[in-house]
Amino acid sequence: MYKIIFSVNNNEEVWTLPHCPPDFPIPQPEQHHETYEGLSRDYRRIGTLCLRHMEWTALLPVHRYFFMPSEASADGWAYVDFFDRWRDKKVPFRLIVLDSKGAARLNMPVTVDSFDVTVRRNGDLEYSIAVTEYRFIT
Repeated sequence: MYKIIFSVNNNEEVWTLPHCPPDFPIPQPEQHHETYEGLSRDYRRIGTLCLRHMEWTALLPVHRYFFMPSEASADGWAYVDFFDRWRDKKVPFRLIVLDSKGAARLNMPVTVDSFDVTVRRNGDLEYSIAVTEYRFIT
């Protein structure tokens, strides 16, 4: 089972999501290449890597379920507050995805492009999130 972790400001605040979708995407960056037409042949210039983008839908429970990691909160609204507060402050998030052995399969800074929440009949929250890789300028 994979774990999805979001943190901000060098681990000032860290949240493990309570549910990882079964088909979780781990994107590889595309690369911008350009082809130039020469007099006798074409030439290819290897370009820069694009920013990775991910979208998924999952559950933010308001009750503790058996499938939740022990460090995940059973207060779905606390996650909504976390994303709302830090998006408002215009601070990038760090997205970490751990496999079942605890190895990091993805660790990248991201911006949260959209975060939509739907309340289900039982009170649990279903959310859709879209994130894009963020590159720090050095």
